[in-house]
Amino acid sequence: MVDMFCLLIPPAGGDELQGMKKGIAELADLVIITKSDGDLKPAARRIQAEYMSALKLIRKRSKVWNPLVLRISALNKDSIPELWDKMKTFQKLKLESNELQMRRDRQLKVWMWRHIQDNITQMFKEHAGVKSQIASLEDQVTRGIITPGFAADTLLKAFSKST
Repeated sequence: MVDMFCLLIPPAGGDELQGMKKGIAELADLVIITKSDGDLKPAARRIQAEYMSALKLIRKRSKVWNPLVLRISALNKDSIPELWDKMKTFQKLKLESNELQMRRDRQLKVWMWRHIQDNITQMFKEHAGVKSQIASLEDQVTRGIITPGFAADTLLKAFSKST
């Protein structure tokens, strides 16, 4: 959970749009093509163009910001100041629009519920009536003897009987 999600993509890494296929690029506020120097500069330009085209197809998540695709070179220090300026612009726009605070509020709620889920799951697994059946039911599920739903219902019944 972050205020700004930056996806770093090295050039010539094989399937250039792999991030798009995995759905991670659609989360990015900035896509940064790294190592845009030397022999890799043409590949970096090509990847930048591909990501720019692909990002146009993604549903807009912000009223004040559209994801950008930038090329940088840490070796030559190319575009590092421009990248930093874009990050500051992002922060300014998100703060002024209150989108940053709304994002943080959503994150806090997610953290709260994850904490509850983690604790409930741990309590559930440690419950005597459940703990004694877990290994057997998991084995039966993986061997296709029972369905995951049936196993879950069995464990939930064991848990609810003695709580």
